[in-house]
Amino acid sequence: MKNKKMSLSTQLIIGFLSIVVAIMLVVIITTNVAKKPYSISRSRSIEIAKNKANLESASVFDIVNTDQTVYSVRGKSKDKKDIAVLISQPSDSGKKEPEVRVVDLTEGVAPDSLPAAKSANYIRLGLYKNGEVWEVRDSSDNYKLYDFKTGEELL
Repeated sequence: MKNKKMSLSTQLIIGFLSIVVAIMLVVIITTNVAKKPYSISRSRSIEIAKNKANLESASVFDIVNTDQTVYSVRGKSKDKKDIAVLISQPSDSGKKEPEVRVVDLTEGVAPDSLPAAKSANYIRLGLYKNGEVWEVRDSSDNYKLYDFKTGEELL
């Protein structure tokens, strides 16, 4: 039996494709590993909001970092009201349960009516100095905080 040798061009193509496949696998695996903490936080926050705040359906999940980190879930309550559920880790290290605050979105300023809303990349509801705020960032990475109830610029 004769051994057939692959041509040099075939070897180069197979080698190149092997490297491309290996790089794609590394990128896919790294991306999935990097997304896992966010996915866990999102699903846990939505579960807490459904159990403790009568949230029926979640439409927005954000992680807001001001003077504390807050998980913000917006959606509809079981009685079809627009609500947000703000979940923060307790400042008292003895507690294990997160602090949950339910915000009726009709009781504050709509995010679209904020002065910086037109140029905003995103608008998130969070907490600042224990009060509800809209966090607004634009494409230049400018950062502003507005009081949820009055719309007054805080920072």
